[in-house]
Amino acid sequence: MKSERRAGALLSYVYIAVNSLIILVYLPIVKRTLGSSEYGLYDLAASVINYMSIMDLGFGNGIVVYTAKYRAAGRYEDEKKLHGMFGVIFTAIGVVAAAICIALSFNMKLIFPALAGAEVGKSRIIMLILAANLGLTFPLSMYGNIVIAHEKFVFSKLVVILRAILNPLIMIPLLIMKTDSIAIVSVMTAVSLGCLFANFVYCRKKLGVNVKFLGFDKPIFKEIFTYSIYIFIAEIVDKVNWSVDHFILLSAKGTKEVTVYSMASNYHQMVLQLSAALSGVMLPKISKMVARNEGDDALNREFIKTSRLQFLLVFLVTSGFVMFGHKFVVIHSGADCERSYYVALILIIASLVPITQSVAISIIKAKNLFKFRAFVILAMAIANVGISIPLAIKYGSIGSAAGTAAALVVANIIIINIYYQKKCGIDIKRYWRETGSMAFALAPSVAAALALKLIFPLDGLKELAVYGTAFVILYALCAYLFVMNSYEKGIVRKYAGKIIPALR
Repeated sequence: MKSERRAGALLSYVYIAVNSLIILVYLPIVKRTLGSSEYGLYDLAASVINYMSIMDLGFGNGIVVYTAKYRAAGRYEDEKKLHGMFGVIFTAIGVVAAAICIALSFNMKLIFPALAGAEVGKSRIIMLILAANLGLTFPLSMYGNIVIAHEKFVFSKLVVILRAILNPLIMIPLLIMKTDSIAIVSVMTAVSLGCLFANFVYCRKKLGVNVKFLGFDKPIFKEIFTYSIYIFIAEIVDKVNWSVDHFILLSAKGTKEVTVYSMASNYHQMVLQLSAALSGVMLPKISKMVARNEGDDALNREFIKTSRLQFLLVFLVTSGFVMFGHKFVVIHSGADCERSYYVALILIIASLVPITQSVAISIIKAKNLFKFRAFVILAMAIANVGISIPLAIKYGSIGSAAGTAAALVVANIIIINIYYQKKCGIDIKRYWRETGSMAFALAPSVAAALALKLIFPLDGLKELAVYGTAFVILYALCAYLFVMNSYEKGIVRKYAGKIIPALR
């Protein structure tokens, strides 16, 4: 199983690389080929699927945990009963999700009054396609959870990577033939269902899993529901915070403003992935430390160590985007999406602190202190909607981003940081001292790059590449000489030494 975990971890990084490449290369092609109106409809479909995914109520995670638990205890009959029970539950959820999409299809103009002309008819067809998609997705999604519970990480990750690659491979020829948003959503649905069906076949043929309903076990359902409820709350918050603005803008401003926000969200998502890749490496170690009761001092050492590494990476990307992002966005997404730079900037800066504190979330989960955070961020999601609606109506995509950022700062930085410090034993004061001094020490590299940009203005992609490379080199030198401690320098020497042995 260790080899499966190692290979699965490696494939996770491969997926991040593939997904980033798709964001940088494929999505701009889709946007420019379809135009802002058609792309806005495509983004609507993606947002609906994103939102509907929360209807699993966190049960997917529960299936993984309890399947693994039953297998470890040799309770194979209970495992079969569990799968049969949730097979019925997920089928029912799929029916409800399909019904919601069908209802939406008949009320698109009422819900999204900014839709105009042919957009109304196309949006209705897209919703009916999504009804079929979600009706089948929920019962099939359970098999992906079973694959993970059996620790078949290589197959699971390969399916995810294949799904990411197939969409652009199929769609680019269709885009060349001047296809529309309906065709893109149809392909997206076919690829998604095909990959889910692959999990089903793998479970049947390789794992011997044959799901049959063997009765409803109320005590087990209650236990899993209690476990899943806070995960469900967190999923709701995540979807609301990063997807609700799409719906608000579609209703208030129309598809073109949705496109502006969508492109900005892609840039923001890339920054989130960079941090998640690094924190994911540390999570197993943190969990073991909590299980061994090693104490707050040991946990704080790991928290600060990981936060510093995350800050070095995220501050590089954030400061680089501040200086060079405007030109990059215009080149990458088109002049009509110039405002995407300002939207992305607001979201990225507001996320800087929370994503460099991600290990703290693992600590409070392990300590069973997650409940307070779940309700705080739920309140944040509600506040986000309330703030973003009037701001979106008045200022468009920039206003909705500002509303999301304001809610994020108040809840995820101010309130949660106080909670970490006062109730969870997490040394947030040290975090701020460490990251504050790091930012101050890194300022000369940022100032030098900014001066270079002001003296020699950016004119095109070539200058952008040159200036960006110069900034990365300056930042790396400044970080190594004035910021990194012995542990961090050791990491640099270890990996750089594999390329240049003299640096070991």
